[in-house]
Amino acid sequence: MKVAKIEEHLTDKELNDIIKEHKDSYNIYRRAYLIKMVKKGDTIKKASKIMNVSRKTGERWVKEYNEKGIDGLMPNYSNCGLESELDDEKLKILYEAITNSDKRLTIEDVREMIYTLFKIEFSYNHVWFITRKKLGLNYGKPFIKYEGRTEDDVKIFKKN
Repeated sequence: MKVAKIEEHLTDKELNDIIKEHKDSYNIYRRAYLIKMVKKGDTIKKASKIMNVSRKTGERWVKEYNEKGIDGLMPNYSNCGLESELDDEKLKILYEAITNSDKRLTIEDVREMIYTLFKIEFSYNHVWFITRKKLGLNYGKPFIKYEGRTEDDVKIFKKN
């Protein structure tokens, strides 16, 4: 088997220091340890198997380290996930629209509001997440008010 060549960006001591320093940072630790193994003479295939990653991932880690040095050990999450359709400006507009509304809005009301304002359609659960978690708002559900109730009715209701 052919052993990969590792560029001498770091000495063995520096690599060991990085491994010790990043024991709690699982991704950096694994990458640095794989580099150390390959540097010591193991094949990428063997080192990848020990680190429980695919051979292709091991090859990518070695390539990134050889090209970028220590920066190649750092995970790159820039391409993860989709960008939100509601950017900060739209969230601000939505927040103002909800808080300035005269009526108590349900999630369905907010859902319709988002479609009216931005022509974006979200699921009920997604709108709940946006209003509760992103905007930090409570929502009110409409309920029937009984104007004709007496104080006794209220006491009986609270008792039950």
